[in-house]
Amino acid sequence: MRQSLLLSLFSLLLWAPVSFAALPMKCSLTATSDHFWFYQEQLVFQSEQFVIFQNFKGRVVSQIDLKTGKFSRTTYIGEPFTPKYQILFGRCEEPKHTLKMWQMNSVPYDN
Repeated sequence: MRQSLLLSLFSLLLWAPVSFAALPMKCSLTATSDHFWFYQEQLVFQSEQFVIFQNFKGRVVSQIDLKTGKFSRTTYIGEPFTPKYQILFGRCEEPKHTLKMWQMNSVPYDN
């Protein structure tokens, strides 16, 4: 009984459409062990060499160089704090691959 239930669940997973849009683009800082994940909904610009993500109502902008995998993240820290900018640097894991997966998600499935 248990084996047949597991087999049924496994076969459903094989036939269920996969949403690649939920995959994050994973990036880590070079100076610390902190990391950031970016999602397709945050993407505001894409060219052959760069992608730009925006979040927190424009207070945070991240730019990723697709040729090198390097990224910079600029954060505006304002009210109620003394206004200033924070700039962080790091590297992303396979950003081109993640973008291709997101593009695959926009292709409609055949029925």
